[in-house]
Amino acid sequence: MKPRILVLPIFALLLITISSFFTYQVFSYSQTKDLLGEQDSSLILRLPDQEYVISLADLEASPTELVIPTHDNPIPKISYNHTTGQLESIISPQDYIVDVESLRKGELSYVLRDRYTTSMDNFNQKLNQVYDSPLSISLKDGGTVTELVLATPLLRSLIRPISTDLLYPIDLDKEALISYITSQLTPKQKKYFNPVVTYQNTKNALNLRFMGNETPVVLGVDDGPTSHGEKAPKYLEVDLSQQKMYFFIDGTIYKEYKISTGIDYPTPVGEFHILNKEPIAFSSIYNVWMPYWMAFKYAGDVGAYLGLHEIAYDLDAKGKPFYKHGYYIGDMMTGGCVAMEPKDSREIFNLSDVGMLVRIVK
Repeated sequence: MKPRILVLPIFALLLITISSFFTYQVFSYSQTKDLLGEQDSSLILRLPDQEYVISLADLEASPTELVIPTHDNPIPKISYNHTTGQLESIISPQDYIVDVESLRKGELSYVLRDRYTTSMDNFNQKLNQVYDSPLSISLKDGGTVTELVLATPLLRSLIRPISTDLLYPIDLDKEALISYITSQLTPKQKKYFNPVVTYQNTKNALNLRFMGNETPVVLGVDDGPTSHGEKAPKYLEVDLSQQKMYFFIDGTIYKEYKISTGIDYPTPVGEFHILNKEPIAFSSIYNVWMPYWMAFKYAGDVGAYLGLHEIAYDLDAKGKPFYKHGYYIGDMMTGGCVAMEPKDSREIFNLSDVGMLVRIVK
């Protein structure tokens, strides 16, 4: 089982030796006899804290290294060094790493290595992907979008690993992140700044990097729609920068909704109109069902219609719906369509008409 992390104060510079190395190389028969012994077709390895017995048959079948746990098993303690951006071992159980070839020659040669060195090395390689380039946060101000850049040293200082397990997402210092961002915002941006959403979007983006995926657009300030109900008696405005959709009816916002738009195939910007409506449609490209379908554009380069629809799902062997690509509402994850939450899709479908304006803005 991989160790949990005890995170120490990040301002402390840790002077830690990750692993200690001890080598015993035996060159003469008399020395070898002291460290090695034979008994009933077995070899006895006399290590500092134990005598380890291995059969000659097992020795012959062993790979290049023989790993023998030491008897001392302290509770592991690992810390994150915000300056280097690396996990560091403070206390770790250790193993004897015995060279098998030397044993076959009648010699005992080993190193003493921290038990979790390999898993920490793998984790640190993943961490390096998180901060090896700056991260930009998109800040919307009316029709203008600016970028707030989080530099590499800042990213390193914000990271908070919670486990050496590669399947666990990393966390961030939320207070430090929000404090830095708000210090860079204009008064108007501060008015519309959503710290909860910005923290979650930033965390999601860095964890995608951690897993080796491309960095999505990180959304920060939301200052509302770019229009004010004047485009038509009834219309939808899709805001790509904020992954939101606004429904205008009679010159006012009826409601706003969280959505997901294109990443594999970017959702096009412009003014479109609803071409058709179907209670449910099927995508032969992604092999998924799309309830409350409303097409708004034909994409000739891929030979398919783009539309608004409930988040797509597949059916398992028992006919039960499941989200084969995850529940991605709020992030850019579709193939060009505008995906809606189940709780919103029916309402939007019923209120919309064929020919109604769909305005898509950055």
